[in-house]
This record gives sequence, structure tokens and C-alpha cells, in this order.
Amino acid sequence: MRIGKTLVVGLTAAGLSATSAFADTCPADYPGGNINFLVGYGAGGGTDTVARRIASDIETATGWTIVVDNRPGASGGVMARGLLDAEANGLTVGVVSNTTVAINPHVNAAMGYSHDDFAYLGTGMVLNYGLVTLADAPYDTLEEFVDYARDKGRATISVGASSHTIAVDTLAEHFDIKLIAVPGKGSAAALQEALGGHVDATIQGAAHVPQIEAGKMVQLATLTSNRASYAPDAKTAEESGVDLSIEGHIIFIMNNDTPAEVQSCLADALAAVTSSDAYVEFLAGRSAVPGNMGPEGTAAWVAEASEFYKSRLAQ
Repeated sequence: MRIGKTLVVGLTAAGLSATSAFADTCPADYPGGNINFLVGYGAGGGTDTVARRIASDIETATGWTIVVDNRPGASGGVMARGLLDAEANGLTVGVVSNTTVAINPHVNAAMGYSHDDFAYLGTGMVLNYGLVTLADAPYDTLEEFVDYARDKGRATISVGASSHTIAVDTLAEHFDIKLIAVPGKGSAAALQEALGGHVDATIQGAAHVPQIEAGKMVQLATLTSNRASYAPDAKTAEESGVDLSIEGHIIFIMNNDTPAEVQSCLADALAAVTSSDAYVEFLAGRSAVPGNMGPEGTAAWVAEASEFYKSRLAQ
């Protein structure tokens, strides 16, 4: 399975000072108060880290005050549903992954929203998903992990999102083995399960990279189409014959009723900081890339991903 293609825009050599260029698009009296970034996941994960860096960069460039608040629950669904009820004054921005907007509505209709209920400002980072485990595990490739699961009768994989569970099911089906997805409250919690030795492996997007660099974890397989720069020897699932390629993004959303000029103001601010040298270097230090798709590109990508997961979850 493959989810869309990354559309990268605005990656220039401009420094952070370039953020002043978007000031002309903002209403004269905006923001008029603190802006709240509501992160739909717990503190310490990749989404939280990126949200806090972007908030800090926008504050530096504008003098605005941005308060980052973690609102975990239901893979971002609790925060997203609350965002629909928030005042549409441009002071509340949701920070989520595509799980929140493209998968949650198909998993639980009681969430009470769909992907087209939100305004999209853009994206902050491409999530290069990988299947990882402790460095001292008795396997360090996908094939060895499969043999381990087959010999043991099963293997457990901690996951932080519904897309991860779909990946686990796809691997289990392809190799005809029993894999159990162990849900956690976001990727940070799933990573801790693996670091504590409570599961055999975990699926991660970014939070595991320092663990790999420290020699504490190894990547068994990369679950996107290209090998990860931080784990160049880890084959992609496709290279191992599995029809599996999932791509994730950190997405910035708003109440759909937010005035268009405020949406443009914030989208331009996001585009400016994610294209700055400082931010690109920040992500490079985490073996990640910005990949801001912009408002229209993000909305189109989410719509495509939503259709894919709808069809997959209906099976």
C-alpha cells in the first residue's frame, strides 16, 4: 500500500529573518493575544518536538506569544474534536499527524468529524516510519524478526497510531505470522514500551532516531519507499517484497471557520519558518526533512490518504 507522494514547497536557502516577509499578509490587529498550539499527542514525541520548535521560531520572528499545550487522546482525536468547538478567531492551532484527520474518522465515527471539517495550514515534517527494536534483540533485520515470530508463535509491536496497526497487519498477512499490535498513547509511549523490553519491536516516525544513533536500537525495516539516512542498511519493506509504504506528516490545522486572511497569515508564517536554514538544520540533526506541502497540497494529500485508509479499514 502506498500513501501519496510528498510535495515539498518553499525549501529555499533563506534564513529565519525571511519570516518578516509574511507580515504583509496578516491583519493589522492580529493576533491580539496568545496563540495556542494544541498538540494532539503527549509531550516528548516527534510531533510535540516539532510543534515546540516551530512555535519558538515564529515567536522569534514576530514577537507573538505561542503557548504549546499537549492534549493527547485517541491519536489526536480528542484535541481535533475540541478544535471544532473552539472560537474561530485564529488563536487556536491544532498540531497532529495524518492519523488524526485521515484515519480516526474511519476508525471511530463517534469522533464526530471528517478530514474536510478543518482548514489546513501546511505540514512541518515528513515522518519516515521504521520498524525498530533494541540493539541486543536476537534479530536485526526484518527477515530475522519474521523467523523469530514464527519460531516463537507470535511477536508484539507497540504502536502509537492506527496507521501503524495497519502496517503490522500487512506484515503479518504477507509473512503469514502472528503479530500483535500493542496500542500506546502516541509514539513516545510506544517507544518507551520497546525501550523497556515490554514488546519485541515498535513502529516509530522520528523519536527513535537518537536511540539508533546512541546504539541502543536498530531499525529492522524502513516502512516508506526510500531507505532512511540514519539507517542506510535497513531495507525498505518493499525491498523485502512487502506491498507496504506508509508516509506520515506533522500537520497544522484550524477551525474551518477561521477568517481566510488569518489562515493565510499563519500558513505563510509556517512556510517561512519551515524553509529557514535554522529549521532545516534542526531537522537534519534528527535525520528528517521539512516537506511543507502548503494549505492546498496538505488538504489534497489528506483527502487522498483518507480515501486509502477508508478502503483499507473497510476490509
